[in-house]
Amino acid sequence: MMPRFFIALLVLLICASGMSGQEESADPVLYPGGISLQFGMGPYALKDQYISPERYSGLLPSYALRWTRSHEKYVYSLGFGFGQSDDFKNHNVSSQVLSFKLSQGFLYSLKPVSLFQKKLGFWIGPTTDVFYFQNNPEIAVSGFDYTNSYVTLISLGFRGDAIYPLSKRFSMESSLQLTLISLGLRTVDSEEEDEAGVKLLSPFSGINASWHLGINYAPVEWLSLGVAYRYSLTRVTAWEDLLVAGNTGWATLQFRF
Repeated sequence: MMPRFFIALLVLLICASGMSGQEESADPVLYPGGISLQFGMGPYALKDQYISPERYSGLLPSYALRWTRSHEKYVYSLGFGFGQSDDFKNHNVSSQVLSFKLSQGFLYSLKPVSLFQKKLGFWIGPTTDVFYFQNNPEIAVSGFDYTNSYVTLISLGFRGDAIYPLSKRFSMESSLQLTLISLGLRTVDSEEEDEAGVKLLSPFSGINASWHLGINYAPVEWLSLGVAYRYSLTRVTAWEDLLVAGNTGWATLQFRF
């Protein structure tokens, strides 16, 4: 429901912006540099075959910090994200979930296109990521021990961003990021299986991806406020399957420079 409402709202804003403009804007679309503080909250679903074939779900509060700087030929980006929840549940069984991501990349500008008398800017470039996910359900496997599952992905991938200025103060943005090749580390049961805990993964055996759609408001030149919807997906099948998917609403405060 949330993605449909958000997309409908943005379409209405684009149409209103296009009808109000008489001439095509000649101003270039600039990538905003600065420091962004973000908070997100939304429902996630988790299936971890190492623990159980059952589905766990819950709300995952998340925090992120992103730094971007525009250079003459590229934009450099460095981001950190963290999420933790003790409230993922399957009936009466609960689980502690922790997620961590460190990402950096370079974005290169593509030729903008015209849309409703305004320019739509595009950027695309390579990324390197370190992603860690831990699932710790409260299931006793002996008198004192509890089972635990984790996955780590050290990845090369790409990111694509799009920015559409609705007015001098409002802008719409979207981004897509996914991994292409990863070095994966996964929990394995060394007592029952002779399987390596480290493998090289393709997008078919291990992927971490996200899609983001949002709107920003800049009351002054150096400050921007934003709200956004983000869909994220992590799937690893090279070992016992792990699938994590979430729909999150985000609030962003950016200090621009």
